[in-house]
Amino acid sequence: MTVDLSVVPLVALSDQSKQCISTLLNPPKVIPSDNGLPRDWRGLAHLSNLSGEMMPLLTTCPDPSAYILTIWRQNQVDITIKDFQTLLEELDRWDIVDDTSELFERDAERYLQELQKSKISAEVIANEIDEKVLTVDDLHRLRQGLETQYYDAFLLYADEDINFATEMVNKLESEYNLKLCLKDRDLIGGVTFEHEAVMTLISERCNRLIVIVSSNILKSPANKFFLNYAQALGIEKCQRKVIPCRYDKCQLPPQLSYMFVLDYTRGGLYNFWGKLRDSVQTLSKSKDTNSVIPEQCALPIKKNNDLNTVEINDERIKTKDDETILKTEKIVREPELSDLNDSKDNTKKSENFLQRTMKKLTRKTENDKKEYIPITETLTLPSLEGLDMLNTSTSVKKKQKSTFIDKYARKVHLKKVLIKS
Repeated sequence: MTVDLSVVPLVALSDQSKQCISTLLNPPKVIPSDNGLPRDWRGLAHLSNLSGEMMPLLTTCPDPSAYILTIWRQNQVDITIKDFQTLLEELDRWDIVDDTSELFERDAERYLQELQKSKISAEVIANEIDEKVLTVDDLHRLRQGLETQYYDAFLLYADEDINFATEMVNKLESEYNLKLCLKDRDLIGGVTFEHEAVMTLISERCNRLIVIVSSNILKSPANKFFLNYAQALGIEKCQRKVIPCRYDKCQLPPQLSYMFVLDYTRGGLYNFWGKLRDSVQTLSKSKDTNSVIPEQCALPIKKNNDLNTVEINDERIKTKDDETILKTEKIVREPELSDLNDSKDNTKKSENFLQRTMKKLTRKTENDKKEYIPITETLTLPSLEGLDMLNTSTSVKKKQKSTFIDKYARKVHLKKVLIKS
C-alpha cells in the first residue's frame, strides 16, 4: 500500500531518514546538474532559498544537509516529503530518491497513525454523572441519555454454588426476560467501598433479593450482612424483599426459618422455576378506573326533573321516626347551566319551590324538636297554710267499731230467726 507523500509534512522524517540524506548529500560533487547547480548540499541550499549570509555558516557546520532541512522546515511550515523529493529530482539525485523511498513511506505511515490516535481524546469526567455509575449497564445507558439501570433482583450466592447460580441466571434472563444483578458480573471496577455499592443496589436499584440457600451461604460474613440488611429493608418498607431458594438439603438459617422457601430439590408437580419467576415479578401500578357501586350498597334513586331533587327510598323503614329522618335526608342538586340558559321563569319557579320545600322541612324539624323537648320549668304547688287541719283519728276508729258491731249483730239475729223457723 503506497502512501500519498504530498499530504505528509517534512517533520514526519525520522532520524534514520535524515541520517541517510546527510550521508548522500554532504559529500561535494564536481559534476553539476542540468540546471548548473551543484549536486550536493550547496544545490539544496540554493533551491531552499537560503540567504547568502548562511553559506559561511554552512561551510563550517559538520552536517549542513540536516541544518538546511531544519531551517527550511521552520521557514515553510507546509513543506511536504513530496516537495523534498522534487528538489532532489531537480538536482539529478535520483539515487537518493530511490534509496530513501522505503524509509519515506514507512515514516509517512507511522506519522498518519499517530495523527489518527491524537484525534481520539478521552471524555472529561462529570462528577454528577460518575457518582451514579455502579454497574456496567449504567455506562451504556448514561451514554444514550437514559436513566441508570434498574434490576428485577439481586442474586446472592456462595462461591461454591456458582454452577447453580449460572443456571439460574440463564433460566431467568433468557427464558423469562428478567434482569438480574450479580456482584461479580455487573459491578464496575474502581467503585469505592464495595459493600456500600452493593447496599445501594439492593435498596434502590433491585426489587428483590434472591438468596441461594445452601450449607455454604452464611460462611461468608458479607453474605450474612447483605441478607440481614435486605430483611431490615423489607420490614422498614413493608415489602417482600427476600426470596430464599433452597439448593440442597440443608438446615435453614435462623433468618429464613419463618419464610416460605422455594425448594429446588422438591419433585412432583412442584414447578420451581415457575414459582421463582412469579415471586420475582412485580405488579405495575393499576390505572385509575371509574368506581362502581356494589349492588348491595346501591340505593334505588328516583329523579324528579321538575323539582330538581333526588329522593332516597329505603325499604328498611320501620317506624315513623325513621321515615321522618329519611325525609330530611334529601339531596338537593344545583340547577345545571343548560336549564339556566333555557328560560329565566323556570329558574325562578325552581328557586321558589326550593325555598318552600326547605321551609317545610325546617318547620317539620322544628315541630319534631318541640315534641321531644323535655320539661325544664319548675311547677309551683299550692301552699298548705290556709287549709283546716282535720283531726280524724278518733272519729274514724269509732265509726269502724260501730259498723263492725252492727254487721255482727245482724248476722246473729238472722241465725236466730232461721233456727226458730
